Amino acid sequence: MSGEANGLTIDLDATLDRDHVGEVGVPAGPELLAFANAVELGGDIDATRAALEATIGTDATLEAAAIVAIFNGLVRVADGTGIQLDDGVFTASIAERERLGINEFAGAANTTGGVAEGAVPSAVADLFG
Repeated sequence: MSGEANGLTIDLDATLDRDHVGEVGVPAGPELLAFANAVELGGDIDATRAALEATIGTDATLEAAAIVAIFNGLVRVADGTGIQLDDGVFTASIAERERLGINEFAGAANTTGGVAEGAVPSAVADLFG
């Protein structure tokens, strides 16, 4: 993972916890998390953007905003087209997806009958029907 390659220990559970506001193991983590949560979940985007800019500067804040926007677009395209996880990513992510509850995200509730108990989906499209 890129965090490990950069010598970081990232708290993935905290990054997925909408109520977490502290450190997650990346520089400017609290400010980045607050900004991303404000954009994605609703909140004071102006205040969180200003706090982020005060911490990392204007250029880096623009990059963070671009990453949030790109991520939204890519996820929607992937969901809409049913892009499958390749075998390597699927196999490497089984434990993490289960531990982080990714297989339980809201999109999984939209499948007809949901994912069968104990069944591991073979593709992202399987989560969404």
